[in-house]
Amino acid sequence: MAEDSHPDRGRRPSASFRPMLYDGESDGFVGVGLVRNVLSDDGAIGSVPPAWILEQAFVEDARDVYAWMITHPERWSVWGRLSPIVGAEMLALMMEEERERDARRSSLIEEQAAAAARMARTVTVASGIVLGRPCVTLHRGDEDDPFLVVAFEDPVERERLWDWIRWQPHRFREWRRFWEQAGSTALRELILNLMIIDEIRAKAAGLAIGGRRPFRSWRGGRGTGRTDD
Repeated sequence: MAEDSHPDRGRRPSASFRPMLYDGESDGFVGVGLVRNVLSDDGAIGSVPPAWILEQAFVEDARDVYAWMITHPERWSVWGRLSPIVGAEMLALMMEEERERDARRSSLIEEQAAAAARMARTVTVASGIVLGRPCVTLHRGDEDDPFLVVAFEDPVERERLWDWIRWQPHRFREWRRFWEQAGSTALRELILNLMIIDEIRAKAAGLAIGGRRPFRSWRGGRGTGRTDD
């Protein structure tokens, strides 16, 4: 058996593809392509004519396609091998479908991220029991604990506040900012004072009822219990 004069021949990597941008500066051609990298016997990497090429009317469009192609190296060899099978035009259509799917996926991810960010900033109000005492609490979604707890000895007083505060989500953003500046005690006093003022106005307008819960049957008309900060 003859001795192999090229001992590294069996270790030569297979040919691969890479995107190419044609910006028209050298020959006036604007577009994108895929070129096959080849390794010569001396180890130098060169290229051969494009395996696929797509002309574009504008440099900006070519750069957009090229920028997208660069982010998908796992697809370069797939595209390069498909080109002689399906033809340049069909491959261009297939790649455009991939770009559209990526755009839809990116848009969905952005929407989900925005929704998650909104939920993290959302302030909710709840009525319950904290440490055995009837309370109304204000809580922001990205925090484990409520930033305000208004506690009462009498459950009726909690229900009195709840009857009113659940219709005040349009005020939550202001209250959160006020709490950040003035603290819990000041915010608690502010909320209770606003409730009393609204009760007085509602009674004067005939919108409240008698007893310890004047807003028991009141419907504030603003939605209940939450708002975005």
